[in-house]
Amino acid sequence: MLVTNVEISEYSYCERTERCTANVSMTLGDMFVTLFCALDMPENECPKTRAKAFVGDAMRQLRRMPEYRSGRSSVELSDHVTAPLPMLA
Repeated sequence: MLVTNVEISEYSYCERTERCTANVSMTLGDMFVTLFCALDMPENECPKTRAKAFVGDAMRQLRRMPEYRSGRSSVELSDHVTAPLPMLA
């Protein structure tokens, strides 16, 4: 399955846990999937690096879903999604 669009929303940073969180929404063919992602990353990390990390975590979660983990289908990012990735403010 090809991921054709990615959006990152509801970004937040918790100073106590030093953790960034966001919802990563992905369009895959006729499906729309939203995944909650959490990263142990400094608040002042470059937004592009942070966006890539969120997309990487979302892809990791997608690949663990039964339909992809079984090997019946694969999931990959479309070329136009990999660069440029959505930026976070």
